[in-house]
Formats: sequence, C-alpha cells, structure tokens
Amino acid sequence: MFAGLDDRRLLAELLGPSTAAGVEHVPVAALLDADDGELAGLGLGPAARRRLLAAAELARRFQPAAGPLDERWERPEQFLPLLEPLRAAPVEVLAVVTLDARFGLLGDLCTVAWGGVMHVGVTAREVFAPAIRRRGVAVVLAHNHPSGDPEPSAEDRAFTLLMARAGAVLGIQVLDHLVVARRGYFSFAEARLLGLSR
Repeated sequence: MFAGLDDRRLLAELLGPSTAAGVEHVPVAALLDADDGELAGLGLGPAARRRLLAAAELARRFQPAAGPLDERWERPEQFLPLLEPLRAAPVEVLAVVTLDARFGLLGDLCTVAWGGVMHVGVTAREVFAPAIRRRGVAVVLAHNHPSGDPEPSAEDRAFTLLMARAGAVLGIQVLDHLVVARRGYFSFAEARLLGLSR
C-alpha cells in the first residue's frame, strides 16, 4: 500500500498533510533523528511528536546492523552506505557518525544541522553532543552538497579544522569529514586536510 510513496508522502500519511507541510523544509532523516524537544521547536504538537518518535523507534529496532560488530570503521568507503540518505537531501545536512575506542559504530548516523545554518550557526557542542552522549572517542563528520559537486568550499575547510581542534580539546578524534554529492564524495582524511595527525 505504501511501497510506492516517496518519503514526503509517507510522512504526510503518518502526520497528516497539513502537519507534514509545516516541516517540509526539514529533511526526513533529521526529523527521525530529532528528540521531543527538537520536534516541539519545529512547531509539532504532542500527538504528531508521539507518532513520529514511535515510528523512529520502531524503525531503529528493525534496522539491520550496518556491518559486522567487530569491524573497524576507518575508510571512507565503509561510511558511504550510511550516508546515502544525505545525497538526496534538497538542503545541506550535517551528520555525525560516532565510534568507540576500537572504531566500531556506536548507534546510527545522527543529524546535527540542516539548511542555511551549516557553518555559521553550528557549534562544537552540537557537533560533538552525539559522541558525548554515546561515550564515543572518535567521530566522522559528513555533509552533503545538493549542487552535486563534492568539492569542499573554503567554509567547509575552515569548519573542518575548527571541529578537529575542538575534538582534540574534548578528547574526541575527528577521523574524517566526508562531503557527499551526486557526483561522488570528498574525504578530508584522504586529502590530508584535517590539520591534525591521526
């Protein structure tokens, strides 16, 4: 019944057309990552928040593991399947993957910002909050370029250096920052642009 619907139409089925229209500027992945307070901040009422949080929890429970539990996640190619939802997002989305001391995954991809706030409004506190909550020791940052070109901008480069330095202060290593787009990806680690020794 719902298999042929795109993400936005499914969201409208879940929340109702008018409620879904009120959050059409927010990527669906970000809505599914958000907590109750963040959803309230977007203007969603209690009933819509409960439905969305329940659907997100149900999806998490049935989501297959991204890879073997003992796998070390260090190469960009390993993260690309996790980042596939970012490629299709119509606005820039910044997400974080948290890793443990053995570079194993800790939880799902976590969206921390979207839209026009990518570089100006995002603080280190927001970027590293998922890793701190999950007691992670390393992160991989990722964001998309809706233009289709993965080449990082000057702002991307400055932001990456700033986050790498902030992570060093917090004791959380920034292993990489991946920029994904329709025409491929860019890895700051592969390009040796993290500014800190790994």
